[in-house]
Amino acid sequence: MASCGFGSFVTTLLILVASLAATIVAILTDYWYSVETEGVVTEVYKRENTYTFGFWRKCYDDRPLSLSPSRQLSDTGRVCKAIYKDLIPSSESNMTNDEKLVMHLSRSYIGLALASAAAQLATIITLLCGAWPGDCNQMRKVSLYICALIVLVMAILSSIASGVCFIAARDVETDELHLYRGLDTTYGWSFMLHWIGAGLTVVDGIMLLAMMRWTHEDVGDLHRNYYNI
Repeated sequence: MASCGFGSFVTTLLILVASLAATIVAILTDYWYSVETEGVVTEVYKRENTYTFGFWRKCYDDRPLSLSPSRQLSDTGRVCKAIYKDLIPSSESNMTNDEKLVMHLSRSYIGLALASAAAQLATIITLLCGAWPGDCNQMRKVSLYICALIVLVMAILSSIASGVCFIAARDVETDELHLYRGLDTTYGWSFMLHWIGAGLTVVDGIMLLAMMRWTHEDVGDLHRNYYNI
């Protein structure tokens, strides 16, 4: 099986599974962006402005007075509220252009992240189904790796675009809407995990290119040996 590139094939699959896992965890967690107060402030102000958020929820360490108990969700001792509903406003007429831009960017990075996860899953399915039952004839098909690479490129581009849109949305909120004036903001571990997943997909793409080249050269050697006999 080693002569068929089985080891490289399995390594590629494992990296792809790790990338998909990182992307899914990033999508589901609430630590994309962290906001904290600076200096000496009142307890009420600290509660209102100490939180983290992701795609779906904003979570506070302590429940702010503006958050009614009926809207809160318990999450490992933190108080969270759903924010994804804000992306579907009943009317955009009372929104400024910058607010509309943030809303569209938010829709974009959520949709692109989901598309990236779906494309990664499709790549895994393509490789598994295309290589079945795992013999050399199946694993030497250049078309298998071309199809997988095309789908994976979509995952790579979607993942990168999602991260860029998230950064752009936060920049607009900071520079144009001034939402975080006097506050300390940082990108959280969910955001970092998303980029780790994107990096792993790039590594996988390079490996698929190498496997395509190996397969092409191997098939070429077989043809030359056949005609020399």
